[in-house]
Amino acid sequence: MKPVAKYTEQIKIYNHYTNYKGRLFIKTLCDLFNDVAEVQTEMLGVDVDTLNKQGQTWMLHRLHIQVFKMPHKEEEVVVETWPSGVERLFALRDYRMMRRDGEVLVNATSEWMLIDLKRRRPLRQTDKVVAMSTSHQIEKLSMAPLLQESERMLKMKEERQFTATFDNIDFNGHVTQASYMRWLTNSLPFDFLKNHILTEVEVVYEHEIMPDSTIRSFYEMKQEGEEVKIIHQVKDESGEKLHCVAKSVWREHVDAKAMTE
Repeated sequence: MKPVAKYTEQIKIYNHYTNYKGRLFIKTLCDLFNDVAEVQTEMLGVDVDTLNKQGQTWMLHRLHIQVFKMPHKEEEVVVETWPSGVERLFALRDYRMMRRDGEVLVNATSEWMLIDLKRRRPLRQTDKVVAMSTSHQIEKLSMAPLLQESERMLKMKEERQFTATFDNIDFNGHVTQASYMRWLTNSLPFDFLKNHILTEVEVVYEHEIMPDSTIRSFYEMKQEGEEVKIIHQVKDESGEKLHCVAKSVWREHVDAKAMTE
C-alpha cells in the first residue's frame, strides 16, 4: 500500500448549506466530512461498495466535533481527512476544516466499526485498515471526551418527535449519522437556536434506526457560566431503546458582529 496522506478538498459554502443566518448547518458539516472520507476510502480500497461485496460495511460509533468558527455562505474552505489510528475494534478517522489562509475552523475525530452485514456484528479491523491507519506519521487530533458515563441514562422531560423518512436513509439502509445530528439540534427551541452558537458536540451511536421509525429526541439544558451544556438522547417510540446519546456545548451570540467573524 502506498503511504497514506491527508485527503484534501476545497469546498464552497453554498447558500443551501446554511441556516437563515448564513451559518453552515452542523448536519451539512457532517455530510461534507462524509463526502471527503468517502473519496479517500475509495482511493484506499476500503470504501462501502468494496466492503459490501465482501459482506461488510462501515458503521459510525462515535463522532466528536469542535467548532471554533462555523463558516458562512459564499466562503471557500479547505476540508481534510485522514485515517488516524486503531483502538480495539475501532478504526479512527480525523477531519479538519480550514480557511484558505490556514485558520482552523473545525476539528473532528470519529470511531468506526467494521460490521458483518449478515450478522450485524462488529468485526476485527482488517490488516489493510490497520496498515493505512498506523503506518504514517500524521498527528492524531487530541480531543478530551465531552460526554460522561453518568450522563448517558439521565431521565429527561423535554422532547420532540421525528420520523425516519426516505431522505434520512443511508447506504446501509438505516438512518444517516448526519440525520441524528439534525434531530439533536432541531429538538431544541427555536429561540434558543436563534440566539446561541454550537461550539462542541460529541455523539455516541448505540442502535441503528430503520426506515419509517418514529423516534423521540430528548434533551436537558444546564447553564454553566457563559456556556449552555445539553445532554441529548434519541430513543425509539416507546422510550426504552437508546439509539444515541450526545452532549453539546453552546454559547450565546454576543452581538451581530460576532455572527460574521
